Amino acid sequence: MKLTEPWFKTSYLLPMLFIFCTGIKPLTAQDTITLEFCYQQVQKTYPLARQSQLLDKSSDLRTKNLNKNYLPSINVNGTASWQNQVTEMTINLPNGYPKVVGPEIPKDQYKITLDVNESIYDGNVTHYQKKLEQYNLNVDKKNVDASLYLLKDQVNQFYFSILLDQQNIGLLNETHKQLESKKKEVDARLKNGAGLKMDADLISAEIIKLEQNIFDLNMDRLANIKMLSELITLPLDEKSAFSIPSITIPGMSYENKRIEYELYGVQIDRTNLMKNMVTTKWNPKLWAFGQFGLGVPGYNFLSSDIAPMLMVGARVTWNPWNWNANRNEKKIYELQGSILKNQQETFDKNLRVSTQKNMTDISRLSDLILRDGELVLLRAGITKAASSQLSNGVITSSDFILRVNDETQARMGMEIHKIQLIKAKISYLYNTGKL
Repeated sequence: MKLTEPWFKTSYLLPMLFIFCTGIKPLTAQDTITLEFCYQQVQKTYPLARQSQLLDKSSDLRTKNLNKNYLPSINVNGTASWQNQVTEMTINLPNGYPKVVGPEIPKDQYKITLDVNESIYDGNVTHYQKKLEQYNLNVDKKNVDASLYLLKDQVNQFYFSILLDQQNIGLLNETHKQLESKKKEVDARLKNGAGLKMDADLISAEIIKLEQNIFDLNMDRLANIKMLSELITLPLDEKSAFSIPSITIPGMSYENKRIEYELYGVQIDRTNLMKNMVTTKWNPKLWAFGQFGLGVPGYNFLSSDIAPMLMVGARVTWNPWNWNANRNEKKIYELQGSILKNQQETFDKNLRVSTQKNMTDISRLSDLILRDGELVLLRAGITKAASSQLSNGVITSSDFILRVNDETQARMGMEIHKIQLIKAKISYLYNTGKL
């Protein structure tokens, strides 16, 4: 897309310096708002725009936590217990020999230990979890970008409503001036006794009707300006001017660049990763562990004295068979990927239909504008002739007003078609993701 209108037009250096220093764009009555500026403003100030930074921060914290899986886990454990029986050892010897009794084990026992576990190989679980976190972050950020992109369509609705009102108000004001001029002429003739009061009254009534239409359009324009102002978080009023964008489309060959289409692709890739991640459940896991502490008794349960406790070792777990649960889980992810692929194709199909309508509208409106130009020239000539006839008393004011209205409608029709053509081009760029 090429918007040949400047983004922001002003002749004041001080406001521009303020913008550069603060990042805030103040507006004055001399400023001209452009569509591209509104796009930038809504993408920058809409509350959702801040969410990407929050997502980055939360993802960074989760990744840091996952990296801690490679570090040893340290736990301090303590126990105190009492039991009603303990192991007893008695050896019966032949008569005449003393009875041999083993050491007495206390019924109350105490232990405090420092347990350390270190993952040597976790079956690539952490590796896949970190990759999955990156995919999740990408999906979340694409969702934010897609939501922000949809705001451009809202901007388009308000902006082009303002442009239509703006153009129609200008045309009606020109007609108003034309009728005011003619009314002065009719009043002068009436004062000289060469005209009819009805002619002056008809023109006066038409002027009042025009003023009502201009008032309605001004109110509608102001309402759209207020809604646009709220959307882009920028103070605008009825004095704000809006430029008509000049759109150049280098080619109209279909190419889907919508963020939503990319989002489906990222979700499909994430599903494939999750399918591959199931393999980690088959992988063996290896840990090293150590225990350090004091106990009464210690590892020698036959001793009732406090004793140091030290144990180191390694532990391995492996679940080579889980009754095809992993295989079924992989199939589930394959089906989810197929569903997403189907949704992506459906989105693309619907988009093709929309862009076909846009291209048809562009062609139709371009032809209509050519005929509008011919019609306006004819209506302007008829109005000019009618004005001369009214001045010479050949026709009545009613006939003249009809000719003026016909010309005004022709001019308004042409301006409407011009705005609609620009909007159709922008809709094409918006639908294909090139805006």
